Amino acid sequence: MKISILKPNSVNVNPWLPELRKRNIQVLENRVDKDCDFIICASHSQINTLEYWHKIYPEIPIINYNWDLYEWVWTNPRGYNWKKYGEYLKISKEIWVPSEEVSMRSEEYFGVGDLCHTIHTFARFFEADKSQVLDKRYIYNPLRAIPDRNHGWLEKVCKTNNIPLFSSNHRLSEQEFQKSILECSFMVCEYYEASTGGLTLLEGHYHGKPCIISDSPYMGAKEYLGNNAIYFKHNDYKDFERVVVDTWNNTPVLNPDETKKIFNHLTIENMVDKMIERMEFLK
Repeated sequence: MKISILKPNSVNVNPWLPELRKRNIQVLENRVDKDCDFIICASHSQINTLEYWHKIYPEIPIINYNWDLYEWVWTNPRGYNWKKYGEYLKISKEIWVPSEEVSMRSEEYFGVGDLCHTIHTFARFFEADKSQVLDKRYIYNPLRAIPDRNHGWLEKVCKTNNIPLFSSNHRLSEQEFQKSILECSFMVCEYYEASTGGLTLLEGHYHGKPCIISDSPYMGAKEYLGNNAIYFKHNDYKDFERVVVDTWNNTPVLNPDETKKIFNHLTIENMVDKMIERMEFLK
C-alpha cells in the first residue's frame, strides 16, 4: 500500500510515519504521487495543502483525521477556514476521529457523522522513577487556553479558595513538562468540550495523578478515562468549585502500578494497526 500523509510538524502525528513504514506501508510526506491509494490529511491546518493535491489527483480517496471541532470555531476560527474544511470532510472516503465528541460535532455542523470512524490516539507516556512522583501541593492545568465556554473557571476557583495553580499553556521544555506532571497534586480540564480532554491528562493519570473533567456530552476524555476520572456538572460553576475544593482537601492517593494498566491499548502501535485495518477495509 502506498499513501500520502499531509501533516504539520506535530508530536501527535510525526510518529505515525516510521510506524507505518515498519509495516511495509510506503509513505509520502506532504507530497502525493498518482499511484497513492489514499491521501491522509492529518490536521485541519493542512486543508490548503489538501486542496492543492486533490485538484491534481481528484481520483485518490481522501481520509481526514479530524482531531477536534468545537462550537467556538465559528466565532473564533483562529485563522482556519472551517467551511472549506467541512467541504473536504464531506468528500472524504472516511473521517477518523479521536472520540465520539468529534463525530457528534461533525454531524451537527457538516452532516458527515456516518463517515466518522473512531480511532483513539496514542499518548506520549513516559516513565519515571517512583521517587520522582511527588505531591508538591498544586493543581496543574496542562491545557492551552481556548475560547471554551468554561474557560477561566479553574483560575477563579483557585483564586477564591487560595489554592496554588500552575498553568503551562504549552510553554515548557520536555523536562519541565514531565516534572510539572509528576509533582502536581492532581490535574483539571475545566472545558465544556475537548476531543480528548488533553492527552496530558492521560500522561498524568498514568503516574497516578487524579483527573477532574466535565460530564459534558462533548468531553472526549470520558472515552479515555471512563470511571477513573472525577466528574463535575459541565454547566454548573458551583458544582465545579465543590469538586475542585473537595479534591484539594481530600486528594485521592492512586497506585501508578494500577493506573498504568488503564492505558495499555493507547500505544502508537495499536493506533497504526487500526489505521491500516481501516485502509485495507476501504480499498
